[in-house]
Amino acid sequence: MKYKKYIAEKLNREPNEFELHLFSATYSEHCGYLHSRQLLKELPRKNAVYYNENAGGVKIGKFAILFKMESHNHPCAVEPFNGAATGIGGIVRDVLAMNARPIALCNSLKFGDDKRIIEGVVEGISNYGNSIGVPTVSTEVLYDKAFTENPLVNVTCIGIAKYDEILTSNKARAGLKLMLVGSATMKDGMGGASFASKKLSDEKKEDKLSIQIANPFVKKKLIEACLEIFSQKLVVSCQDCGAAGILSSTSEVAFKSNTGVEIDLNKIHIGDNSIKDFEIMLSETQERMLFVVEEDAIEAIRKILEKYELEYSIIGDVIKEKNYIVKQGAKTLANIPVDILVTPPAVTLDYTYREVKDPDIISINNKSIYQRYDHTVGCRTELSPDTNPQFNALRLWEENCDLGIYTFSSAVNNTYSSLIEASKLFKSKGFTPLGITNCLNFTNPEIPPTMFEFRKTIFDIKKACEEISIPVCSGNVSFYNESSNSKIINMPTFTMIGVR
Repeated sequence: MKYKKYIAEKLNREPNEFELHLFSATYSEHCGYLHSRQLLKELPRKNAVYYNENAGGVKIGKFAILFKMESHNHPCAVEPFNGAATGIGGIVRDVLAMNARPIALCNSLKFGDDKRIIEGVVEGISNYGNSIGVPTVSTEVLYDKAFTENPLVNVTCIGIAKYDEILTSNKARAGLKLMLVGSATMKDGMGGASFASKKLSDEKKEDKLSIQIANPFVKKKLIEACLEIFSQKLVVSCQDCGAAGILSSTSEVAFKSNTGVEIDLNKIHIGDNSIKDFEIMLSETQERMLFVVEEDAIEAIRKILEKYELEYSIIGDVIKEKNYIVKQGAKTLANIPVDILVTPPAVTLDYTYREVKDPDIISINNKSIYQRYDHTVGCRTELSPDTNPQFNALRLWEENCDLGIYTFSSAVNNTYSSLIEASKLFKSKGFTPLGITNCLNFTNPEIPPTMFEFRKTIFDIKKACEEISIPVCSGNVSFYNESSNSKIINMPTFTMIGVR
């Protein structure tokens, strides 16, 4: 492993093989934000709420709109249907984990001329979104041959929650129990975090085990069960199982809460008896949530889960010692200080300048795409996508107002002007812009001029948002969007919301 020497110095001992598997995920670009975390601190956050949580947002009266965008670019290049479907599933979990009901989905798609990828992605989005009963209200589709092998699939979920009932992942304390809820852990999605942190291989069959398998019908049950459990205040903290699965969810809770955790692999409900110990930790099996609960609440939670036919297991404890401990029965597999596990080393950033040329990207007539999405379910949607597929509005009965939603992308050179123009669009329709989420899609950050363009993008977003007086509420960074034969055009992508 690349950082084995660094890890040994931090631990004052040689890490064992199981521990190296854990570090391979937490020290990946996807989990560790190695090249972007310092620059992301420059983004304006004033008036944003919970921007350090699973999904950030804005407060509207007694409620909060929580929203976030993420990428599923690599998975969609390899297995378009499940890649896109699990992208929707993952971003819904981010919103759900905070006790927000998902009320809208958005997507920005960049394709080349590979019909297999186009059809698979669109079918994955429509199948999953339609099945869970969340409307897809904002769709952007762009075309360029640069995206033929490396499609960009960015998805946004928007949720609504009572502001004083929002759940966070940082309230764990010693003595509480760790409860894994949802699907049994399988081998699907193995290595997904590290897979998203590398360029695609020529032999994509090698990457298929890194793709999760979608099950929207289990997700629908999970949504309703979680919201019912949360409404009874039975959960202290919650974290979804996304990239790096059980490892990332439990380590994030421990780190954010300034505690430690102790997990027993023998207590985790498993769906494949051939699964190895490290695979249990890194599996990205979909439709799973991590609850931090009082022991006295377990029985009440169990009854609700039983009603929705969902499995669960008590997998461990929150401990006072700030260590990440994994056991398998009486055997200790890992004992690592939490801060070492989740804080990868700094990397060298190369801001070498090269001329950035404006790409000639065209917009696809996406009527045949958005017509496959259910945009009316939930009875909040106010506009037909025929008017403008990228812009829509939802009725927020809770505060007697309308929420405007707009999804769009920009070339690096046009980032500032694109955000300014988006704010003007909102104002022309009577909406006041409130905030944005983004996904910053870039190529290999180790090869110039990627980091030059990335830094320029960050400061252009900062300049525009400060001028408009809106925060960056949440977001995602996707690097290494390239294969042996081609690479993408670097493109920041946004969903802006506003109120009327």
